[in-house]
Amino acid sequence: MELSPDDKILLLTGKGLWHTNDCGKKLPSMLLSDGPHGLRRQEENELENNASYPATCFPPACTVASSWDTDAAAELASALADEALAEHVSVVLGPGVNIKRSPLCGRNFEYFSEDPFLSGKLAASYIRALQKKGVAASLKHFAGNNQETRRQTSNSQIDERALREIYLAAFETAVKEGKPATVMASYNRLNGTYACENKTLLTGILRNEWGFDGVVISDWGACTDLPACIQAGMDLEMPGSGSIHTTRLMQAVKQGTISEADIDKAASRIEKLVQTYAVPGEKLHETGISPALFEKNHLTAKDIACRSAVLLQNDGMLPLKQGQDVLVIGSLAERMRFQGGGSSHIHTAATKNAVEALADCGMHVRYAGGYTSVTCKQITDTALAEQAVAAAREAAAEHMPILFFGGLTDSIEGEGFDRRTLSLPENQLTLFNAVQKANPDIAFISFSGSPFEMPFADKTRAILQMYLPGQAAGEACAALITGRVNPSGKLAETFPFSVDDVPCRDWFGKNTDDVEYRESIFTGYRYYDTFKIPVLFPFGHGLSYTTFSYSSLHLSTQVFTGGTLTVSFTVKNTGTVTGAETVQLYVQNPPCSCLRTKRELRAFAKVYLEPGAQRQIDLTLDERSFSLYDKKEREFIMPSGTYTILAAASIADCRLKAELTVKGTEYECDDRAALSCYFRRDGSHLEVTEEQFRILYGRETSSFDVLKKGTFTVQNSLQQLAEYSHLAGIVKWAAVHGVYLMFRKRRRDDPEVLMMISGILEGTVDSVVCQSKGIVPYRIAEAVVLSANGHPFKAFKKLVWR
Repeated sequence: MELSPDDKILLLTGKGLWHTNDCGKKLPSMLLSDGPHGLRRQEENELENNASYPATCFPPACTVASSWDTDAAAELASALADEALAEHVSVVLGPGVNIKRSPLCGRNFEYFSEDPFLSGKLAASYIRALQKKGVAASLKHFAGNNQETRRQTSNSQIDERALREIYLAAFETAVKEGKPATVMASYNRLNGTYACENKTLLTGILRNEWGFDGVVISDWGACTDLPACIQAGMDLEMPGSGSIHTTRLMQAVKQGTISEADIDKAASRIEKLVQTYAVPGEKLHETGISPALFEKNHLTAKDIACRSAVLLQNDGMLPLKQGQDVLVIGSLAERMRFQGGGSSHIHTAATKNAVEALADCGMHVRYAGGYTSVTCKQITDTALAEQAVAAAREAAAEHMPILFFGGLTDSIEGEGFDRRTLSLPENQLTLFNAVQKANPDIAFISFSGSPFEMPFADKTRAILQMYLPGQAAGEACAALITGRVNPSGKLAETFPFSVDDVPCRDWFGKNTDDVEYRESIFTGYRYYDTFKIPVLFPFGHGLSYTTFSYSSLHLSTQVFTGGTLTVSFTVKNTGTVTGAETVQLYVQNPPCSCLRTKRELRAFAKVYLEPGAQRQIDLTLDERSFSLYDKKEREFIMPSGTYTILAAASIADCRLKAELTVKGTEYECDDRAALSCYFRRDGSHLEVTEEQFRILYGRETSSFDVLKKGTFTVQNSLQQLAEYSHLAGIVKWAAVHGVYLMFRKRRRDDPEVLMMISGILEGTVDSVVCQSKGIVPYRIAEAVVLSANGHPFKAFKKLVWR
């Protein structure tokens, strides 16, 4: 049925929180649902984030990335698609490929890596598998959304090379190779313009350069000016704004500030999406995930968790012997943290914890909780701690090893807020030191969505980093600890010794909307490796219960002029048990006059080998493997020079190398002004002044922090407006206490509570009101803005007279 002009406008905004508009039943209405590591399907009017239908919780992206296995990403997505189809979900909101600029980002657990090549390849595999089953992916959050602090109003100021080489590169790979049906535009501004209103980003780069022909969706509440968003290249506003934004769009069309052609273009893209992915009407009566599918997907979740765990260190303590007596200490062994908090939180069925699973594997387990993990206040429970230390002494007398389960709790990292420290909770660290002193035969089983400081590393015999393993966490732990599965994960991010070593330390997560990426291209291992900064555990690191040798490196050509190059070498399992090795191919760049990192990941593969077996590995490099982005020519170019090809077990463990002559562009770039600061350090971190960054950035930096009466709009946050308006302060107080009342049975540091509070305080007032489902009338937002702009009488009239 043909859509009228008004129908097309309705189609551009959601129907409620989770559905597309059916335009008077002229089109099927699609259901969208949060992912990306499980299905968070909710009833349309549900207010609580965690109140969703039961689904399988697979390992999050931080865990899957450590598998370095594109097949694992595909298996997860394929299993997730089965559950989405069972629940009539047409679009899964994932995967997320934002770069891990800092380990302090609260949402890092939902992203893959600090490296764009690894992130892009995993995301592309995920997208292909999901969409092969008939469920649309939504690649997110596009782009420059690398912190949670002020995420809805901040301006990510990223120089052109860093933007193209680091922060857009994973999206580029995912779009070109995965071909996602949708891309989600992020909350933040990018170089001065909100992502949803950024025509350079959404049309110039995404569509014109990369060839994306799908639907661009706003992040939930990220669209505050619908006409501007549509003109920029966004197609679908989510969720619906209760006719507020559609009314403005209709007025804009009548006034001629936006053309009907723009409306038609966006509507046709959504129609195509609906025709391709909407659930057929005859299947709508078949609903629910079957017990058989739950059982099958639980095994998939366990398998991926096992393939992703990283053995950080081991002196031979692990694996434990079958039937061995073992003391397990730590609340996280019983109340396991296997997922992050926020919009990706999955409602799962009860599963076995690590204590139960170890017993099922034939281990004789004693258990002591030792600490509480349900609060971020890090309060030491003296009785619990004393019981654990006494148990450790008894274990030492009986020559019994200890497994200490610890890590970050859900109140420390999550969506909507960033961490302020890399520290382990103090109650855990104090307990570990006391237990280790009583019995040094101890291993640390670690859980977190991102790195944390490990001052205890030299006091423990083994460290097994599980990340967030999904719902089969207990069984995966038991399988790995007892040697039923050989660990094969490798770190997809660097573990620094201290937050002082993080390159963006001084420019991340601060109380500012003007966020400067002064470290430029030097993020993650690109910084640590280039500047020779010691780290706790390097990018790509991971041990095994077996050993591997590398030999016979061969390049298909010694002089590369373009096309592709094949790098071949042999990997052999030199140990006594079956295992998997992730081989990593780095390109070491030649010296040059421009900013360039020392080495960059350009290919990888995971190979499974029986004891004594060997296999030839063939990896492909292309022109992009040797390229950098030239901001003057606005394209990637391949500088000539002598490069070194490195076959490695990690960025710090290069096994084989060979030189390669590249004949490309004789490239000269005058980066001397920027180089003067990027090769100086003050002893702990990069030293880059505002003026030096401005030279590299190539434009004036923003000043969104400069607030004054007369300039406020509905795109300002309640937090900002409250500084200039008593009315805004009253609304702020009422909103925050309304959340506390709504969640009166929850702790105030509960991650869902924290996320909602940060959304209310730091979100635009337009977004807060539009997502209140009519509870808060829009005139409240308008009145608050009028009040902050110094018009109290107009604000009063707005409140009183409709």
